[in-house]
Amino acid sequence: MSNSQPYWQRRDLLLRLVADSVRAEFLIQHPDGFPPPLPWPENFDFADQLGADSLDRLSAATVLSAQLRLDRSGLADVLLARRYLSDCADVMEASLARYSETVQFRSSGSQGAPVWHEHRLARLGAELDALVPVFAGGIKRVIAAVPAHHIYGFLFTILLPARLGVPVIDLRAASPGSAVAQIEASDLIVGHPLWWRAFAAAGGACAPALGLVSTAPCPVETADAVRATGLARLIEIYGSTETAGIGWRAAGGGAFTLLDTWQPGGDGGLLDDQGVAVSPPDWLDWQAARSFTVRGRKDGQVQVAGINVDLAEVRACLMGVPGVADVALRLAETGRLKAFIVPGPDADEAAVRSALQAQVRLHLAAPARPASWTFGPHLPISETGKPADWPVAAHGGRFD
Repeated sequence: MSNSQPYWQRRDLLLRLVADSVRAEFLIQHPDGFPPPLPWPENFDFADQLGADSLDRLSAATVLSAQLRLDRSGLADVLLARRYLSDCADVMEASLARYSETVQFRSSGSQGAPVWHEHRLARLGAELDALVPVFAGGIKRVIAAVPAHHIYGFLFTILLPARLGVPVIDLRAASPGSAVAQIEASDLIVGHPLWWRAFAAAGGACAPALGLVSTAPCPVETADAVRATGLARLIEIYGSTETAGIGWRAAGGGAFTLLDTWQPGGDGGLLDDQGVAVSPPDWLDWQAARSFTVRGRKDGQVQVAGINVDLAEVRACLMGVPGVADVALRLAETGRLKAFIVPGPDADEAAVRSALQAQVRLHLAAPARPASWTFGPHLPISETGKPADWPVAAHGGRFD
C-alpha cells in the first residue's frame, strides 16, 4: 500500500469526482429522476436532496469503493452510513492516504454490459505528460463540460488541473450561449461531440482557447463549426475505458498520432509501457510508424443462448423495414436481444411494428430476434454523447 497523498487529491477535485459518481449511479437506478444540477455543495444530503434510500446509498457506496479501490485501503464499509457529500469525500481522502496506486472506471455499456477496468495512476500521469506538449502550455483554467467519473473526464478535469495547479470551472449547467461568453484565451475546454455542436450552434465569437473532444467520433461538420467560432484548436483524443488515451489529432479527420505511452504491436494491436500486448476495441490501420486511422469496432457479435449473433446483420435486417429511421440493439439482462426503434417522421408506429414482426420472422433465426422492443423519437445517448442503455417496459414491449 502507498502511504503518501496523491498529487491530485485536491478537495475541490475529489468533491467533483464523488458527486459525479453518485449522480450517475442514482440515474442508473432511477432513469426518470431529476437530480439537482452540478456542482453540489459540500453539505449536499443524498437522502434529502436526491430522495436516496438505503439501497441507493448502498449502490453509490459500491461504485465509489470500486472506483478508488477502497477494498484495498480497508475502508469500503465506512461509506455505507454516509449521506453527505463532504462525509464521502472525507472517507475517500482517508482511503487515498492508504492506497492510491490504481483507479477503476466502468465502461459505458455501449457495446454490452458495463465492466470495471483498472488503471495505474502512474500510467495515466504519463499519458498527460505525453499530451501536455501538444497543448502548447499557457493553460490557466480547465473548463469542464463532461463528468469526472468517466476516464476521459477524470484525465482532463481531475488529473490535468491538479498537475497544472489550475482551477476547474464546471459549465455543464450553463447554456451553450453563456458558455461561449465565459471562455478566455488561456482556457482548456473539455467537451464531447454533442456539447461542441451545441456550443457552435449558439453563435457568437469565442476567445482563441484550446478545446478537447472525445467519447465518440467528432463529425467533420462539428469540428469546422467549432473552429469558425474563433477557437484556436480543437484536439480529438482517441481511446477507450479499457485502454485510456491512445492517440490524438486535430478534430475533423486525418490520422491519429500514437501517444508516447504506446508502441505499435502486431495485427493492429498495441504494446503498453511494460511491453504487454493490448488489443484495442477498434481495428487500427497503421499509416506510418506512429500514426493510424480507426476502421471500426471489433466486437460486432454477442452470444444469445450460446449462439453467435452478428448485431450488424440484425440491424441491417431491421433497417430494411419501411418506416424505420434508426435502430439500436443490445443484449438484455435476460440474455436475449432488445431493440430500440426510431420510426421515420411520417411513419405510422403501428404499421412499423407490424412490418418489423413480419421481417424478423421471415429473415432472422430465433436467437437473433429481439425479445423486447422500445420505440422513441431518437436513439438513447448518455450525457457524454455516447450510445446509452434504455429500460425495458414492464410488459417487455413484446410482440410475437
